[in-house]
Amino acid sequence: MSIRAVVAGVAATGALLATMSPAAHAATNYDRKDPYKTGCASSAIVSKQSTLVQAGKKSAYGTIKLMWSRACKTNWTEIWVPPLDSGIIRVILEKPNRNGTRMVQFTYGKGRSHHWGDMIEGAKICAWGYATARHTKSFANGKTAKACG
Repeated sequence: MSIRAVVAGVAATGALLATMSPAAHAATNYDRKDPYKTGCASSAIVSKQSTLVQAGKKSAYGTIKLMWSRACKTNWTEIWVPPLDSGIIRVILEKPNRNGTRMVQFTYGKGRSHHWGDMIEGAKICAWGYATARHTKSFANGKTAKACG
């Protein structure tokens, strides 16, 4: 086999892989995976944003955002609350996705202010985020508006 044939074969394989990568990327099951560890967060936009409200006081307590990854076609929820809080973060779909998943829940603990849940694939399905925050005797919760896309 000549060197020219080997080089042409390698070039053709590289070109094929380059054209396949968006489809291969979209075919990956991202349900229940971390958006930052997978790299999906690098193409993220904020779909909806709202406030966590403290029960009984009706005062703003934290921020909740529904995120969308353009590259991975996934949703997840991020929150900002006081670092001594713990609670749950959910992302919910209006109907099950192609993997049969409708909701992903993540439990977070004390120690930092910014938390995020795992992703759920949500192409062409409406989604919203929900979260709670608990600190000693106080409790707060909130949800985002529904985003469809």
